[in-house]
Amino acid sequence: MAKRNEPVRKSVKDTLEDLLAGHREAAFSGPESALKYLRRTFESQASLPNAVKAFAYDLSAEAQAQCGQWEACVASVDQALAYLPELELAFPHEYRRMLEGLTGFERGIQAHSELGDFHGALELCDRAIALGLGAHYQAKRDSLEWAR
Repeated sequence: MAKRNEPVRKSVKDTLEDLLAGHREAAFSGPESALKYLRRTFESQASLPNAVKAFAYDLSAEAQAQCGQWEACVASVDQALAYLPELELAFPHEYRRMLEGLTGFERGIQAHSELGDFHGALELCDRAIALGLGAHYQAKRDSLEWAR
């Protein structure tokens, strides 16, 4: 009797590396191509690890901002930030570096501002400040303080 082949199970790190490599390649053709790649990834990868989803949604937000799709950008930022706890669990030693590399806070603040939702932009500034992501978020918050 033949031995049955076990399905290949990639680690979260390998899955993330595949996502980033595929995105890099697609992004050479512009943000629309990047969005198409990410959309197909979500559709074909029903079991995409949540930590990887944080990056996928962050990359989506970046491309959506480049395309001026502000409502979609806000939704992607919200999704990416919702997966931060899973990102920290999956990559406890690299989490800080990864968090600092995400563009979701920047793009979310930009998208909320473009949509006239300055309170939403302030909330993202406060979250970024609470996570210790840099003084520039304090400066952004100070520039939006009039909206309070």
